[in-house]
This record gives sequence, C-alpha cells and structure tokens, in this order.
Amino acid sequence: MTRHILILSGNLPGLITAYRLIPYGYQVTILEPHSDFPTGASTHHPSESNLYDRPFSLHHLSGQSLPLILHGFYHSTWSFLQELALEHPLQPFQRVDLEFGTLGGKTVALPKAQWQSTLHPFIRLALFSGLSWSDRWHLINFLEKKWEDPDPPDHNPDTLTVESWLISARQSAHALQDIWNPLCRFFLGCDSTQASLGYFLEVLSRFWIPKSNGPETFLAVPDMLDHLQQKLRRVLNAKGVKFLPPQGITRIQADADLIQAIVLANGEHLTADAYVATLSPPDLLSLLPERAPTRFSSIAYLAHLQEGSGTAIQCTFNGTRLPPRLILHSGLFDWVTSQTLSNAHETKSLVTCGNLKNASSPAYTDEWLRDTAWPHILHLFNLSPEQLPSSSKPQVIQAAYTFFPCQAGSRTFRPLPNTPIRNLFLAGPWTATPLPPCLESTVVSAYACAKALAECAQASSH
Repeated sequence: MTRHILILSGNLPGLITAYRLIPYGYQVTILEPHSDFPTGASTHHPSESNLYDRPFSLHHLSGQSLPLILHGFYHSTWSFLQELALEHPLQPFQRVDLEFGTLGGKTVALPKAQWQSTLHPFIRLALFSGLSWSDRWHLINFLEKKWEDPDPPDHNPDTLTVESWLISARQSAHALQDIWNPLCRFFLGCDSTQASLGYFLEVLSRFWIPKSNGPETFLAVPDMLDHLQQKLRRVLNAKGVKFLPPQGITRIQADADLIQAIVLANGEHLTADAYVATLSPPDLLSLLPERAPTRFSSIAYLAHLQEGSGTAIQCTFNGTRLPPRLILHSGLFDWVTSQTLSNAHETKSLVTCGNLKNASSPAYTDEWLRDTAWPHILHLFNLSPEQLPSSSKPQVIQAAYTFFPCQAGSRTFRPLPNTPIRNLFLAGPWTATPLPPCLESTVVSAYACAKALAECAQASSH
C-alpha cells in the first residue's frame, strides 16, 4: 500500500526531502509555508530566507537577495545541483578568494592551494601573510605536536571553545581579532569565545586542506536559491507531488508517541501516515503538545538551538563593474561580498555587507548608512565618488536575517531525523550533520530524513 507523507513546509529542506522520497513510491503532499504562527512562535515564516544555508542566509531585499556562497567541500550540494542540471539563465558561479580585511583598510588573501595539492598543508599556512611569522610558527609547532601525539585528547572538542584552543597554540591578540574570530563568525555564526572547536576544526580541515582541485569558494547570483526552488517545484509537480495552499498551522495533535493530525488555522485537520517537519526548532516546539518536551528529552533539546539575528545591507551600483570578492572583516562588518551582474540591457555591481547582531540591536539608520557604511565601502574597494558614473548613485537597502550559531556543546542538541514520536521525522540544516547549519547541511539532512523514513516504513511492513 502506498504510504502518504505530509511535509509541513515547502521550504528548501521540504522540497529536497520530497525529491528524495519520490524513488520510494510514496504519495507526498507539501503544505506551502505560511507566515501565521501561534503566539510565541518565531515571527519569520519558514521559507528559504530563514534557512541558515550558511551563517548568513539568503533573504529578499526589496526584490534583491544576498549572494549565495558555496564552498568546494559542499560535495552533496554540488552533486545535487548537477543531478538537477541546474543552470542559471544569466550568470555562472563566480570563483572568489577568501580575503581578510585589516584595520588599515588593506586586505590579505589566503594563498592559493592548487600547486600545493601534493604538499603538506602546513606549507599553505606558512605562506599566509595574514598571520605574523610568530603566529605561524607557534601554530605549526602546536599542530605538529597534536599530530604526533598518539594519545587521544582529554576533552571532547565539541565542548571546548575555539579561543581556548588558539590560546593553547599561543596565537596573538592580533591573530585572534583579525583572522580567527572573523573565520568563526563567518563559518559558525559566533565569536571564538563561544564557537565550538569541534565544528571549527571540521570546517577548517575541509576548507584548508587542499583536494585535487583546491578548496574553491564561489559566489552564485543572488536569486540562485529561488531558481533552485522553482526547478524543484517543477520536477515535483511533474512527479505527482501535491502542494496544498498556504495555511497557518495551529498545532500538531499527538497522542502518546504518535501524531494524529495537523490542525490548520481554518479548523481543517490534515492526516498522513508520516509527517516531516522542516520548520525551525522554535516554530516546531510552539506547535507540539506541551507534554512533548517533558516526555522526550531529544525534543526538549530543541529549545537549546537558539536562533541568532543579523543585519545585512546591500548597495547596488548601476553601470559599474566590480570583481567578485569575499572579504572577512573584524571591523564594521563581519563579511563583505562584491559581484557584477550583467545582461544585454544593463550592468550593475552588488556590494553586500553582513553583521552578526543580537536580536535587540537597533537597525541601521539611513543617516548611519550614508555617513558610516558608505565611506567604509568606498574605502574597502578603493573607490571614490568621482570614479563612479553619475548613474551609479548607490541604492542602499537593509534587512534582518536569522541563523543558528554553533556554540560549544551545540552538537549535542542537534536531533537525528527520527524522533521519539514514531511518525514524525525532521529535516533542516539544524539537524545532526557533520557541518554547521549551511546549505550543505540542508541537502545532507534531507537525504538522511528520506532514508530514515524509508527504513522505518520498511521495518513496520515486516
């Protein structure tokens, strides 16, 4: 008998999970995302704009979006894009070097790794002028001792902070502030004083240690994720997946360890054999029965996956060409990207700046953007107003975005796709994957969820 699977949101994890469920022959229904959640739930709706595909997720900015950053070690993501034969109609992926900004306004790029692919990764570290000779020497010496030490570490790296490890490696205050802390904020979404050492080493080893083609980083066009979701929807529609109109979910009705129905705001009850939740943890917790967290510790752990909030601004320069760049910074912004988009009718460059902030931080004012951010951007890219065409008066817009910071100990709280509620499964970048919440984690989690659901269905049929 064909099993009916209901996916609680048509966001990117939901769409990819549905795509992976198709080969199993299930009847799949997707409830389109809706912004109305019960009181106490997160105010953002669970769309891709809040899916933490990296610490800085795609968010629509008055018709524009933040650029999508893809790394070479996102193997599942690249394979998935290739499988879908996804091609953007206008722009290819643009390769960028990882650069670090300094207080003096200059930037230093990470050394290229192609010609070092057969050499020891310490060579690349030794050539990185972003660290002083002293910092490089201390770090290489520290890593060599760790490498040669046959005894396992006394502590689980997931419970340690990055800063404690770097202090053991005798890194200077300059290295902590200008190199390591920006790396932590970019990859993990929090400062080195809080960031999980386990996740940091996992990301850094994949990024730093060169493979055959080097650890490239690419910028995709800002609407790439929208383009991906549109392609997925077309494929799913062709395969018979049913999409339900957006309806706010009031609650998840569950009895003991089984979901009975999904209750919508209009009073309708949706039922299925199994349910896949791709909502954010705060939204999911607000919908489950109050007794669920007290009954099941793994569900209670979701409360520890706290969301962070940041602010991004984007400047559009019409008629101007800037090279693709990705700059990590310890000053005004945590990261800055630039890229030029063009077609037969127009050319424009986008400069996007992101800054991690607490949810209570006030938004940037127009006066601040004009008097502080704008001169900083011109200085960073060595531009002057006189160099810019008269038509390139920048359009500056801003928006908030959300992410999950990978603090020390956070790995413990990331759930498996199976839950104690037998017919409830989870998918999303915040679930248990080897990497921090990012686009790669989104793809991996969707695959794991589809596999877990299929295995559970097969076991129950025997």
